[in-house]
Amino acid sequence: MSLSDKAELAPEVKSFFSGIGEKAKQAASHVVEKIAESGQSFSMVGLVALVVLLVALLIWYARKSRLFETASNVKRITRKDIMDLVHYEHDKEKRIGLIAYLQTLKNSGVPENHFAATNFYVSTVNAAGIFLPAEDGVVSPLAIKAAVNAGARAFILDIWRDLTPGARFAPCVQIVEAGSNWRRITLNSLPLSIILKAIVQEGILNIRRPGQNDPLFLYLRFRNPHKLTLDGAAKALQQTIEPYRLEPSYNNCRGQNRLFAAPIFNLCDKIIVMSNTRAKESDLSDYINVGPMDGIKMDWTTRDANGISENMRPEHIRKIQQNFTWVAPKSEEPTAAANDYTLTSAQALGIHFVGMNIANNNDNLKAYMDPKMFGKSSFAIKPVPLRYYIEVLPPPKYPEDPKWGSGKTAGSPTEPPSIQLPQ
Repeated sequence: MSLSDKAELAPEVKSFFSGIGEKAKQAASHVVEKIAESGQSFSMVGLVALVVLLVALLIWYARKSRLFETASNVKRITRKDIMDLVHYEHDKEKRIGLIAYLQTLKNSGVPENHFAATNFYVSTVNAAGIFLPAEDGVVSPLAIKAAVNAGARAFILDIWRDLTPGARFAPCVQIVEAGSNWRRITLNSLPLSIILKAIVQEGILNIRRPGQNDPLFLYLRFRNPHKLTLDGAAKALQQTIEPYRLEPSYNNCRGQNRLFAAPIFNLCDKIIVMSNTRAKESDLSDYINVGPMDGIKMDWTTRDANGISENMRPEHIRKIQQNFTWVAPKSEEPTAAANDYTLTSAQALGIHFVGMNIANNNDNLKAYMDPKMFGKSSFAIKPVPLRYYIEVLPPPKYPEDPKWGSGKTAGSPTEPPSIQLPQ
């Protein structure tokens, strides 16, 4: 006997509720018949109480049945979520791509040596591919479409092992109950490959959307993975992002210590893969460009930035300048759906990716989607004190010296006589 990861009622419980309405009706009829046979009168109060009880049971059953894991319920919830996010579809044409944004920065006087990838905040969706909240949420490629319409160019994916019999721990996208490694609380789950295909299709191949050539970041957040889960993720990446990978010198995190300084426009049409594991024992390692490093804090909680003392801020800012970092609550945490954290503390340190739930249009998301942040462009340049740039100094001029010539030859010392070997 094996445990299932599906959050569903046992068949016996389902069968109990499946005919509750008809059973209640039959029971009521039986009671009335018995009363009639006995010749006793049935008080009006008792009849009313019975009717109220039956109505309450029917309402309860109707509500619960709409949360059973069925195709119709998944479609119904997806339809509602899509309608709630349709305004992103209507507003997408008002957005601009990275190159156009860089041109506006250049026109405003920002020097090009400030265009290193690390100098930009990136619009990021948390729990990518999932319509939050976690409880009875739905995993769907349409959630990716909505996120791209909203301007997301970074996608945080919660990846679990599929515990379905015969699935061999394949990687899947879902949400599992906090403290559990198997009890799924989303209505469904989908293979990682389906979500990755949606990201490529909507984020790169869809030419009807501004910014499809912009750099695209994936953060693969593995949750209790098996080696087969990691190998399956490598296969899913090979089937979907292969044409958009960085050059091989960035494979297996080999170029991580210089990727941050690459001009961001050199990353256009590329997918950068980040992960919370380097997967050294798996084929997946070859696909990871950015992974954990000793002494470098890359995955920040929503509260970490608030606890930084003024004395430690410069050191953290320096490390963040040279390493990609992110803030994204785990998808099963209430914070992930609530968006109850602000950008201010994290971005004051220069943290690049702050994952948000695009469906919860509270004050924090409104600040996130402000035109000065991500409302028009998927990228926003950091304030000058947080930027990393290499100052290139001009070569020093040699003074004119009669011994070194003059005019056009000034600064060119006379070539010394050649060394003569002793006779």
